[in-house]
Amino acid sequence: FVHNIAVSFDEATYDAMLATYAANQDKEWIEATVTIDGATYEQVGLRLKGNSSLRGLGDDRAGETSTASADDPTGLPWLIRLDKYVDDQNHDGVVDFVVRSNNTETSLNEAVALDLLDAAGLASQEAMAVRFSVNGSEESLRLVIEHPDDVWMEENFDDAGALYKAESTGDYSDRGDAPDSYDEVYDQEAGDDNADLTPLIEFLDFINNSDDATFAAELDDWLDSDSFATYLAMQDLIDNFD
Repeated sequence: FVHNIAVSFDEATYDAMLATYAANQDKEWIEATVTIDGATYEQVGLRLKGNSSLRGLGDDRAGETSTASADDPTGLPWLIRLDKYVDDQNHDGVVDFVVRSNNTETSLNEAVALDLLDAAGLASQEAMAVRFSVNGSEESLRLVIEHPDDVWMEENFDDAGALYKAESTGDYSDRGDAPDSYDEVYDQEAGDDNADLTPLIEFLDFINNSDDATFAAELDDWLDSDSFATYLAMQDLIDNFD
């Protein structure tokens, strides 16, 4: 089944958002009207989503290429947040939708990879094929997946935990105890009410500063080693180089 998502927004606001991203890579939220399978939602949050997939929008680092084009918003990666400006606004209980960049004509490769992760017993994300249009444009086939937010974390992990995402420039180095030192390296995606960056900072301290004996003896206290090994094997199997 192919779903439908139609987005509309003010062109001037869109142009200003793109100018901000081109200047400093900040991803600003704009307001949009979004219709999902016939249900229309007003004052929806919309922003760009991604890093390397956006390089064509003004970030011309050497050796990096992208098909992203400001003239084709239907081809851009987006994060749609229904409750960004309207409390509790949701579509069948879902508030966040990630419109993925297509690196194949159908993105079937990513959809199959997500199913394989689930089959291996790993946390994955639901995906659906969508006819996607912007401001009345011709529809484009896109893959839309769950966003790893608090709802997703509660379904896949302990809802008393926290969920972090590394930026494209992120690494596992120890930058000290100050959370501000990690602003450009990690984002906290979920669990803000449970913890800040402290658990992550403590983990980075452990893997960087433990001696060999302590590392070997205590690693399993910090890391689900079996799941991590399965995860690494699956990334190799599906040839995920991102």
